[in-house]
Amino acid sequence: MLVIQEGRKDNATARMSGRSPENRLVHFELPVGAEPPRPGDMVTVKITDAAPYHLLADNLTDLNIRRTIAGDAWDRAEAASCAVPSASTGDSAKTKSSVSLGLPTVGLSAAGKASH
Repeated sequence: MLVIQEGRKDNATARMSGRSPENRLVHFELPVGAEPPRPGDMVTVKITDAAPYHLLADNLTDLNIRRTIAGDAWDRAEAASCAVPSASTGDSAKTKSSVSLGLPTVGLSAAGKASH
């Protein structure tokens, strides 16, 4: 099963989510003290319950995690994002710069006059 982070209730239920090879949504609990898998890693779990739109794997005693290059890429992206400087409110608030949204101007020429 491929681990993903898309569940809106994963934090509330202490579960993680992933997709099976058949693309079925699988919710699973982590054993106590287990290192959580990264998004993109493969996890082998035993399904304990099935519902129409998802599968459950609860009460896991052993979790088999296979680290993948997709998980490695996620780690690199997370490490790189920590080096991004945050916007400060000091000097940047004083300096005004415009950002082009790429919206077309209809009926205006380059000089700002309407063309007929």
